[in-house]
Amino acid sequence: MHPFRLRPAVRAALVAVIPFLIVACGSDSPSGPTSSAPKVTSVSPTSGSTTGGNSVSISGTGFASDATVSIGGVPATGVVVSGSTSMTAVTGLRTTAGTAEVTITTGGKTSTLANAFTFVAPSGANRAPVISVFRSIGSRNNQPSGFADIDETVQVLATVTDSETSNAALTYEWTAPGTLTPSGPTLTWKIPSAISGGTPATVTVGLKVTEKFTEGGVTHTQSTSGSFPVRVHDSQNEILSAGTDFLLLFSDSTKSTNEVLHNFSTTCDGGKGRTNEANDTDQNRRLFLQNFAAARVVRRPPATFNFVHQGCFPSGRQQPNTDACSAYTVHWEVTYKSDGKKETADGIDYVSAVLENDRWLLCHSDFIGTATTTLTGETRSLTW
Repeated sequence: MHPFRLRPAVRAALVAVIPFLIVACGSDSPSGPTSSAPKVTSVSPTSGSTTGGNSVSISGTGFASDATVSIGGVPATGVVVSGSTSMTAVTGLRTTAGTAEVTITTGGKTSTLANAFTFVAPSGANRAPVISVFRSIGSRNNQPSGFADIDETVQVLATVTDSETSNAALTYEWTAPGTLTPSGPTLTWKIPSAISGGTPATVTVGLKVTEKFTEGGVTHTQSTSGSFPVRVHDSQNEILSAGTDFLLLFSDSTKSTNEVLHNFSTTCDGGKGRTNEANDTDQNRRLFLQNFAAARVVRRPPATFNFVHQGCFPSGRQQPNTDACSAYTVHWEVTYKSDGKKETADGIDYVSAVLENDRWLLCHSDFIGTATTTLTGETRSLTW
């Protein structure tokens, strides 16, 4: 066969294939998918405040869901693309007034419309809101402002005034750890059951008050921020631990009176509680040897609170000018130094506490129980 002469069947196959190769490999075939660049054509409204917060509608073409917006070099927030030809955004805070460009970026491509928006500064005639006073109201009678406990629900109240806008027309943004239920200038605050770093701790409650006003056809916003420090305690644990510490030290004859009373206030009730307890401890050390190994002190929670109250006793006796009450079941065993007689004491010790300089200190201690002579089993009422 001639080297360039094809069989009829092969020649027919080539004729059928060549058109497809021309279509597939021809120079006019695109190398991949293309997308059109975005284009901004208009913005409405065309002006807004330098304070930001104005919603604008942007029209054009080629918008996609990844679009970002910058107005006057300031990133806009709340961008919502409703279709390839329209989107909305909220202007950001700008330090200077004047005309500005609007820039859209999507799919890696950018479109800018020059002089599309004008920033207008407020004149300054409208004054910002004023936060003058914070205070808190706790869950207990006479609880001092600025004091709270873990897991407690308190109210924080702010005194807010504004010369041009009613309090109801202002907006309030409260911040604090825990559960917040705001109602205008009043916050109901459930404090967490644990505070990072432990207690006592200062926890800051923040408030931002914002006013909107219209001036020259443009809506402006201005805000005032304030903060309120609250000392958060774990009072149950602090008081019951101090009481347990005191009673165990009292149970140890090797501890001096000052060591026993190191958690007592020297000023509560004029210092009477500490003075009385010092006398009791001194007498105990003179008369007895305590069997520390046999002593038992068991908390009887919860501690109860009634700030600046008249005391803890159930019997009507008073422990004046105290803030909290706690109780403990106690058992002591002693030996009389004079004759070696052994005696046990069982009952309840009532210990009051006072909040002084951000610390829970003890104020009074009173024991009600019975004493039993170990040898004879004879019992008698015992109070001190």
